[in-house]
Amino acid sequence: MVGTLVAHEVERREFWRGLCPHMTIEGASAVTPAQVGDTSLLMSDLKREGYVQVPDAFGERCTAPIRDAVTLLSQRGIPLPFAFVFDELWLAFQGLSTFLSTALGADYRALPDFWVWYVPPNENAAGWGPHRDRVQPTLDPDNSPHTLTVWLPFTDATPLNGCMYVLPAHHDPRFVERRWDGDGNNVVHNPQDIRALPATAGSLLAWNQAVLHWGSRGSRLGKAARISAAFEFQRGDRAPFNNPLLDPARIPTFSERLGLIGKQVLQYRHMYPLSDEVAAVATTLFERYMPRTMITLRG
Repeated sequence: MVGTLVAHEVERREFWRGLCPHMTIEGASAVTPAQVGDTSLLMSDLKREGYVQVPDAFGERCTAPIRDAVTLLSQRGIPLPFAFVFDELWLAFQGLSTFLSTALGADYRALPDFWVWYVPPNENAAGWGPHRDRVQPTLDPDNSPHTLTVWLPFTDATPLNGCMYVLPAHHDPRFVERRWDGDGNNVVHNPQDIRALPATAGSLLAWNQAVLHWGSRGSRLGKAARISAAFEFQRGDRAPFNNPLLDPARIPTFSERLGLIGKQVLQYRHMYPLSDEVAAVATTLFERYMPRTMITLRG
């Protein structure tokens, strides 16, 4: 369990390499571009539906190592965002640069907001409940996004192991009102408007951050766990929605990753019970390694 770890163990590359020898840390691996198809069609869907879904964006060569690493972290009781100590997750999201440049502009930035899930197929497990990633305005009048959440499944995501559900933007009265905060902002008035998004391993899902979405509950009828990760991005010509903004073309150093992971564990503690031991490790990493500035903001 991570509660038996101390910060100086977590800070050692050797610890992580010994845990997952098939993964790399500050290696020289090349980025494999995701297969996303016609980005103009994706943008049309993104503006109307509020989300896009592309099957087979990544192959097994990309998904298998990450799936195995996250499974091992789950078995050891280590908070799953620690999967981001490894290069492979950063490389996967870097592979989406063509899509992200189309959606957010060539100077898009990565936000210091990411997470990893392991949802086993049983009734006690579920993804995050209905929510909008941001309730402040993050859209142009035509629904071009200022921010995006990108969600990648590394196993098949099904209704029996926590696949994503959304209320498509064109069925959501909040998109007519242009107001996404306040009471009832996570209520679906017509359940038939809900859309399930089962996805095969290696798919790309992305949504604007006003979209109402959630992960479903697992079931003993499911065949395998749902393993996935998400990362948030924003336009480069908007003020930061969180700090520090990251250059998506640069993978953070090992020590910077530790600081960023500590930040995730602390900022999402409202989603998960957090032991005093884990909180102490995350706080130490955040205070010792969290980069305060990672890019020079433009004009």
